Amino acid sequence: MHTQNIKFVKTLIAFVMVSLLVFSIPANNALAADGLTIYTTYPSIAAKPGENVQTDIILSNKTDQGMTVDLEIESLPQGWEAYLEGDGRIIEKAYVAEEDVEMSLTVQIPAEVEEGKYTVIINAVSGEISDRLVMEYDIKSDIENKGSLTANYTELTGSSDTSFSFELEIKNNKSEAQTYSLTAQVERGWQVNFIAKSDRKQIASIPIEANQSAEVEVEVTPPANVTAGEYVIPVTVASKNETLVTELKVIITGNYGMEVTTPSGRLNAETIAGRRQAVDILIQNTGSTELQGIKLKSEQPSGWNVEFEQDIIDAIAPGESATIRAYIQPEDKALAGDYVVSISAETPEVKNSAELRVMVKTSTLWGIVGVLVILLLVAGLYWVFQKYGRR
Repeated sequence: MHTQNIKFVKTLIAFVMVSLLVFSIPANNALAADGLTIYTTYPSIAAKPGENVQTDIILSNKTDQGMTVDLEIESLPQGWEAYLEGDGRIIEKAYVAEEDVEMSLTVQIPAEVEEGKYTVIINAVSGEISDRLVMEYDIKSDIENKGSLTANYTELTGSSDTSFSFELEIKNNKSEAQTYSLTAQVERGWQVNFIAKSDRKQIASIPIEANQSAEVEVEVTPPANVTAGEYVIPVTVASKNETLVTELKVIITGNYGMEVTTPSGRLNAETIAGRRQAVDILIQNTGSTELQGIKLKSEQPSGWNVEFEQDIIDAIAPGESATIRAYIQPEDKALAGDYVVSISAETPEVKNSAELRVMVKTSTLWGIVGVLVILLLVAGLYWVFQKYGRR
């Protein structure tokens, strides 16, 4: 019985000691694991002596409150230089709320550095919460670092009359300056211009210093008659040592255009009062998108009548046209002169119209009747003079 009590007391003492040990661990250790994190996708990088290496760094806050984080490069090999950037500016602090904060680490490796592995350590501290990132650089003289070609956007959307603008970043990762020629493969009618962002000059090539980058704007103008669709434009940036290729995509949504005219282009007609006159109307699709459900309408003087052989056209493809016959009939008592008849065509997207000048002439029959009346009057007068003039 005495032995069992001793065992119980020992067990109780051990439990109490373990409990005290657990609760004596600083609370910020758990917060450091779950609260603040600084990391990168590639913590180990191979590089050459004299190279500038840029790495994307992410700062993540998993707590319920935003925090200001002090950033410090704790450890750096002798002769090396390094700095952190955010939005293109060197930074020493960052505010992190619910969304992660992205920044970049630039490490400048001396040209005379010996081969081997080196580490750079970054500390992120906010009060009692902290984390650190250990970057490893494997320096080798015989590696060949290829440059990079990246675009701010790889796809842009717009109508056929849009001028598309892409931005390219060309990075020379080699230890010597290079001149890159700029070319693009496009179909006939397309225009591609390369413009240096530094001075806005149109260029065909660009020099870039060792371990530096340059930005180039690419202006893409489609041909006037381009149809809706997707167009891929391969862009090549080449030096004597390397060739970099990327693809830009332009998505043409199409535009609507329509013109109402006649096959001859003349917008006039002649007719006689009361007579039905046929006039051919030409509907042209001048846009880059198919026109569907085209309705024909008219406006004419009071008492006139205008009819179409069909008042709805199902569809007209881009660059195509359709001819519709219209029948114009002035009123029977229309006086001789010029009149205007407006013919319009419309879809939910676009509308166009043309004004026809219609010349109304006097009927030949009435002219003949008038002549006969005059002859009858002359004959009547002659008879009257012959009969009564001798008295």
